[in-house]
Amino acid sequence: MTTQPEHAERRGSLGKILHNTGWMLGGKGFGAVVSTIYLAIVTRSLGLEGFGQFALVLGAGQGVATFVAFQSWQIVVRYGMPHLHAGRSDALARLLRFTTFVDIAAALIGAAVIVPVVLLLGWHFGWEGDFIFRAVAICMVLVLSTHWTPVGILRLRDRFATATFADATTPMVRFLGALVVWLTGPSVIGYLAVWAVAEAITAAAYWVSALRTSNVSWRLDRPWRWSDIWRENPGIRAYAVTTNLLYSLDAGAKQLTILIVGLIAAPAAAGQFRFSQQLAQAMGKLSQMLARAIFPELMRSRAGEETGAHFDRLLARTVRLTAAGGAIVFALLLLIGRPAIDLIAGPQFASAYPILLLLGTAAALDFAAVGFEPALAAMGRAGLALRLRFVTTALMFSLMALLAPRWGAIGAAASVLAASAASALLLWLALRRFGRS
Repeated sequence: MTTQPEHAERRGSLGKILHNTGWMLGGKGFGAVVSTIYLAIVTRSLGLEGFGQFALVLGAGQGVATFVAFQSWQIVVRYGMPHLHAGRSDALARLLRFTTFVDIAAALIGAAVIVPVVLLLGWHFGWEGDFIFRAVAICMVLVLSTHWTPVGILRLRDRFATATFADATTPMVRFLGALVVWLTGPSVIGYLAVWAVAEAITAAAYWVSALRTSNVSWRLDRPWRWSDIWRENPGIRAYAVTTNLLYSLDAGAKQLTILIVGLIAAPAAAGQFRFSQQLAQAMGKLSQMLARAIFPELMRSRAGEETGAHFDRLLARTVRLTAAGGAIVFALLLLIGRPAIDLIAGPQFASAYPILLLLGTAAALDFAAVGFEPALAAMGRAGLALRLRFVTTALMFSLMALLAPRWGAIGAAASVLAASAASALLLWLALRRFGRS
């Protein structure tokens, strides 16, 4: 029989997840409305071909940024939580300096990688030299606008409200910038510049918010050494690499699919794919917010005084919550999918509906399984989650190699759906196998 303290503890942790998700939902809800408007502006003013070029350059910049990023917010939460609970301020400060160094190093690597990537795209599609030069500069800003460490600090300290306001700068700057470009003369480079400025301002907002957060010190009485990091945070090197690869194989692969569609088919097909992907992600946006709220609470239940039984109960309730959310996403897809395309982009994007159905279903599956990877990571089995992600990513690209040349963007979207279904199944089986070990 559940005791009163256990019931309160269970309700408190789930309540924190819902409370923190609510704060993020407020910001993302605002962003969803604004992003619908600026997406309509960009698609209608550029047309299918122009939006395809926009999607290819943006996909290159965001894809490279994703592949090199180390998701250091998870490192901050995973290793910072025990330091915070134990009052080890110096160890926490050293950890934050380490993750900042990792963020900066990854951004510099990304800046070096993006140059040949954009040059190759420009050569393949026959872009003009001036367009290529500006696209490289814009992508540089995208990859250098890193802010994962401050994201981790705000989540470590439960400053989800502050993070919401920082995050809201992205859609607001894009909206205002898109209006200016639309009114002064729509162009692919103009809209891309707006996206780059929005990323830079968002990064600045996060860093300012994190530096002003109380109870998290960056100051040290003496210089930090690498040996201190390894000693105070056992397994941090393997964990950093694992979280980087997990994120790269998930989000990075999704960006790469846009480039593959454009290279195999045409920029117009890449535009259809990205437009459908953005709508699908908008419907499943809550899954990202839940994942970001779930992981700190699962880690808190491991780092604090709570029992393993509490962790299991919290995980079970979270899985039920996300499964219901996935069903809602799928229902929204069927109800408003086609009207949304007509309303936002107009009849020239009507052929994107089958792509939206496939990618939207994939987003619903991702939503239902959003708590699986954070749970495995919290249980110390991030390596297993990584191996499963390798399998599903390999499946996606293998199917894409077979289907995309024949069916273009629809074949690529079917490959994404198959990978999402396989990922949900394999992660669920892993949790059943190791959840109580």
